[in-house]
Amino acid sequence: MRSTKTSDVIVIGGGIIGCAIAYALAKEGLRVRLIERGEPGREASHAAAGMLAPQSEALHEPQGPFFELCRASLQLYPDFVAEIEAVTGLSVDYRREGAVFLAADFTEGEILAAAYEKQKAAGLTVEDLTAEDVRHLEPALSGAIQMGLFLPEDHQVDNRKLTDALVLAAQRQGVDLVTGWPVLGLVREGDRVVGVRTNRERYAAAVTINCAGAWAATVDPERYPSPPVKPIRGQILVLQARAPLLEHVVHSAHCYIVPRRDGRLLIGSTMEDVGYERRVTAEALLRLLTAARQVLPAIEQCTFVEAWAGFRPDTPDHLPILGEAEPGLLIATGHFRNGILLAPITARLIVELITSGRTSRDLAPFHPHRFRPHTLSGGEGET
Repeated sequence: MRSTKTSDVIVIGGGIIGCAIAYALAKEGLRVRLIERGEPGREASHAAAGMLAPQSEALHEPQGPFFELCRASLQLYPDFVAEIEAVTGLSVDYRREGAVFLAADFTEGEILAAAYEKQKAAGLTVEDLTAEDVRHLEPALSGAIQMGLFLPEDHQVDNRKLTDALVLAAQRQGVDLVTGWPVLGLVREGDRVVGVRTNRERYAAAVTINCAGAWAATVDPERYPSPPVKPIRGQILVLQARAPLLEHVVHSAHCYIVPRRDGRLLIGSTMEDVGYERRVTAEALLRLLTAARQVLPAIEQCTFVEAWAGFRPDTPDHLPILGEAEPGLLIATGHFRNGILLAPITARLIVELITSGRTSRDLAPFHPHRFRPHTLSGGEGET
């Protein structure tokens, strides 16, 4: 093993969270090294659908610290995207058309009606749609749809384009990108983490950040407890229409359909606790296609493009892990279904924590120590 290389910060993991953090830290003048076990942005960030949807995610419970974190991140998105596009010259297809939820029968309608009342009570922008309204908004949808909800403030982005642009932006900002070498463990001096080791080199830094997503628990396998993060498989399929069929993200009771500008339709998604079994199953594709056809019959004439399976990083309470785990080690992972959405706010909070020791939002609900048997008595909070 060669001699140790030194930087100010090591970021473990080259997904959208790691790249956003690395870029933001480098902007602050810090020397940043990002270490990725494979190719940057080719795991969960590549497999996502790109929905930026705080209200959709919290349709039936639009409140609480996590919901507010998601809303805060969405507010950052226009400037975040504009900056990355300006730095790289790349378009990431950020879209603000909103999302539509559909009900095909009385029971589904009752569920959406209850969600509407909760969204309105929370002071959120939501519109109830009659069957005629739905068909006016999206003429290609099935005539069997009885009613719907429109959430105009939920957005979407092409997550693959965004992640690729972030990788380039980080490199242009001076981030040292190390790829193809998994981190085998953390290096400690006394009670402080001072770097990482790979098969090739040791890398030293004042701060190490675990952004390894579904692999976060494998970063320091000899240490206990590891971050309680596990993979949840999600399968998505893609169809190509001759011309765009939808303008809005559409949700039914059994699937979602995300339209891209070029006529592609992303149809998802499964939620499967199967470890790291990366395979696409006929059962899942059949179920997703059947559900999508019920709301959008025109998919019968679409061309099948591809299907994939990715691993969401899940935690016991389905909330992200953000903050200092031990001296010299921060964790920013476990974003589950919302890593694309939460990239801007996560980067901002981690930069604040490293540069000032405090954050503009209370991280106690997301603190790494919340899974310990005792109750967390304090944490980084608002200034």
